[in-house]
Amino acid sequence: MSFFHTLFLGVLQGVTEFLPVSSSGHLALAQNLFGFDDPPLAFDVFLHFATMMSIFVYFLRDILELSKEWFLGLTDKSLRESSGWKYGWAVILGTFVTAIVALPIESVASRAFGVPWAVACGLIVTASLLNWAGRIALSDKSINIWTGLIAGLAQGFAVMPGISRSGSTIVATLMTGAKREEAFRFSFLLSLPAIMGATLLEGRKVVQQQAVLPDGWLYACVLAFFCGLASLRFMKKIVIFGRWRFFSLYCLLAAGIGFVIGMF
Repeated sequence: MSFFHTLFLGVLQGVTEFLPVSSSGHLALAQNLFGFDDPPLAFDVFLHFATMMSIFVYFLRDILELSKEWFLGLTDKSLRESSGWKYGWAVILGTFVTAIVALPIESVASRAFGVPWAVACGLIVTASLLNWAGRIALSDKSINIWTGLIAGLAQGFAVMPGISRSGSTIVATLMTGAKREEAFRFSFLLSLPAIMGATLLEGRKVVQQQAVLPDGWLYACVLAFFCGLASLRFMKKIVIFGRWRFFSLYCLLAAGIGFVIGMF
């Protein structure tokens, strides 16, 4: 893997991980289109760790405040109507549901990663969800257990390449009546346990094997981190202002490219 290929994957990971366009779908199509080899497992783990840290940094104040309210609610019943208490249980349930849905189809998702038309189908699903997002009526309900259940289901199925995790979970959260800004925040807080768990599982494989890292891997991780922060800022504006149409059309275009690649 060349130095510039390594940097390219870092930027691709940081930019597409949080935008509603499916980072896994883009990586799969890029590998098929340009003939890239699969990145070393250790490198892939570090890239995901870098983007996970960008979520921690971006939402640090929210994480600290909500966690404090949840832990205090364990001993003080008067605090069980707080946002932190509701968020905590919604994230826990959503993570549990994600695992139940994602683990059984993980092997199917791995095989689909190398099939361009399968990735294209996932991108069409994403495009449809994003197109629908703009039609969901605005509401102001708070995050609750129902939110965690629905968003967890969406996050579980988003293990399939081409289906955007951020797009599907934000749309699912909006469906439960949450405000747009709350949907943005909950989607990414829900992603943390899933990304952390997947990173730890893959990290165990790295420890068991002899880790191989390409030239420039550290620069790529730094790029992934800062591109991730920029993507989060941009994504918040997209959600708040409901600007989904461009990304819906973009995913349809990417799906078309996927079908063309699959023909050759």
